[in-house]
Amino acid sequence: MRAVRNIILHYIFVIIILFDIDLVLTEETKNIKNVAAQQRRCSYKIRKLWQTDISSFPFAASPLVTDIDGDGGLDIVAAPFGETLAVIEGETGKYLHDTSWPQHNLDKSVHSSALQFDIDGDGILDLLFVTSQGEGLFYTSLGHALPKYTFQLPAPYVHSSWFRDSHFVHYQNLRNYVSFTEKPGYIPVDPHVLSTPVLYNMSHLIFPVSCFYSDDDYNTTDGRGPWGERKFKNKFYLAAVAVLDLNAFMMFVGHGRNKDGQQEVSFIKMFFLELSESPVFNLFTPTVIDIDGKFGPPEIITGLSSGQLYVLSLEGSHRAGFPLTFANISGRVSAADLNDDGDLELVVLDAKGTAHCLSSKTAQLMWSTEIGGTSFAGSVVTNIDYDNYLDVVVATDQGKVFALSGVNGTILPHYPFKAGRRIVGHVLVTKFNVIKNANDLVFLSDDGILHILAADHSCLSQMALADSSFVDILTYNVVGMNRGMELIVSTSDGSLICLGSGMESSLEERVDLEYSILSKRLAYPSDTATHNNFYFSLLKPVILIDEATKLLKEVTGSFLEFTVNIFNSLPSQKFHLKVYLGSHLVHTVDQVSGDNSPLSINIRTPEQPGQAHIVVAVYDQFGFVYTDSIFLKFNQLILLDLQWLVLAPFIAMIIILLVNHGFPAKDLLPVTFPSKSK
Repeated sequence: MRAVRNIILHYIFVIIILFDIDLVLTEETKNIKNVAAQQRRCSYKIRKLWQTDISSFPFAASPLVTDIDGDGGLDIVAAPFGETLAVIEGETGKYLHDTSWPQHNLDKSVHSSALQFDIDGDGILDLLFVTSQGEGLFYTSLGHALPKYTFQLPAPYVHSSWFRDSHFVHYQNLRNYVSFTEKPGYIPVDPHVLSTPVLYNMSHLIFPVSCFYSDDDYNTTDGRGPWGERKFKNKFYLAAVAVLDLNAFMMFVGHGRNKDGQQEVSFIKMFFLELSESPVFNLFTPTVIDIDGKFGPPEIITGLSSGQLYVLSLEGSHRAGFPLTFANISGRVSAADLNDDGDLELVVLDAKGTAHCLSSKTAQLMWSTEIGGTSFAGSVVTNIDYDNYLDVVVATDQGKVFALSGVNGTILPHYPFKAGRRIVGHVLVTKFNVIKNANDLVFLSDDGILHILAADHSCLSQMALADSSFVDILTYNVVGMNRGMELIVSTSDGSLICLGSGMESSLEERVDLEYSILSKRLAYPSDTATHNNFYFSLLKPVILIDEATKLLKEVTGSFLEFTVNIFNSLPSQKFHLKVYLGSHLVHTVDQVSGDNSPLSINIRTPEQPGQAHIVVAVYDQFGFVYTDSIFLKFNQLILLDLQWLVLAPFIAMIIILLVNHGFPAKDLLPVTFPSKSK
């Protein structure tokens, strides 16, 4: 497991940054090599707004930025590699008040970001933390554990002497050596989840699974264990994808667990991909999209450290033309329409320093480009040179940032940019000046230098941070009164840093519609903000719930009517719209036009007075999803009125008695006193 940690901890850094930034330049910064003389330094207005120490362990996955408690302010859910699980206020960096956060996590490690799902059906989104050991832990927004809903991915069973027949078993032959149930002569191999699972359609959790025996889980003096003798321990490596049906899981929990204490696994499917004597891991979050672009069921795209690229359905069937073989695949697989032909291309990076682009439909290779080095985070897609075609941005462990043409893979002019030291996380693509054409690229090198580079290289600034990071830099408007967006950096020493302009924004800015749309397009609230967030564009679709509804605090009655707008640069594009109360689907509209016109929605309110998150999601033909949400109270004022109505007759009777009889000289009711002798 230590070897795996070293691999994983390479790509787990997080930073915080903002819109307008005033960078502090040290002598070390000023003397960074490879900065072209013609690049002028830009005076971004930025400073540290707050810093909070969460843990002594590094962050192995980015935090999640969201409104946990429904107070209208953004919170940050932080799950470092070990020690603690925490929620802090985005405004101040302090732990969320009047809650049970933080929670201790002393005996489990975490390689994944938190996810939100209403597991107990009360309408309020709960938090799911998935440990490296494949255990799912649910907490309420207030930090109360929900042990009833804890689950454990089951260990697959592998034939104890499989390696006597072969050193490697392809997925087509795995049924001869691997079983989902216990059999004579088979031994359980421990499952691990080493990156963030995908929450698909508020109904399925999709896990990248790596099965092996970890030194951290077995500390035997003679080296023996389920594998037998010491020499056989490292002959059991199994890569898989697991799919958990959340609705079936909730039904199972609702009917009670098995009386014999054994976990029922009918709600979990596990698809085995490779069995090997050599280490093989499923290290990166799968890509989940509908390749055919017909609003249909999705495909799961996952690349293994062995170099195999798999594409399979939710039922486990493999798509024709896959798997494909590359060198060791490094980083998540990106999917986007790079050549504007209406179909999706896949971008795959391997450990030999090659970027590959292939057709998702036919598996045909479109282009390959040698870039050198390894990218731990994968690629991000944007339009660097404004030629109407998307480009691919990749940062490597050699300290270089490449921009490749999405059409043919050629390296764009002025690239690569040489930072000089290893880069672990994604390049954050944002825009500090919306008037200026060029996007801005934000990334952190291993020497603790934060780089802000205009995509056309017209502007470069660097800032010396006190620490490095293994995970992505996030950006969101977490400090409501602060002008512009903030940057969130998760460091290798377990701290969170928030960088911002430090200037107060006006009320007009905060309520301006264009500002709200722009903030949505710039936001990057998690490395898995949605299950397929790969590209940055100021033209990508945005859905917004109307401001009047967002200002509501209390809803009375049996129905809630509100409007939403889909802002999109392609008015003819169609979407499927879904409305969730918590995680319960309550409303759907198919083939909605993205023409910016308001769409009226009418949903039934909860039968019982309470509170709930309302999430509105729109999906395009490929399953790319865009969301907005609000938090409302339902019929709680009526409940309060009813309570007063129940008390009213009793209060009236007391008043009448007092008016008619006055205050009594002695007690109206008999009173007993304890004996003095007692």
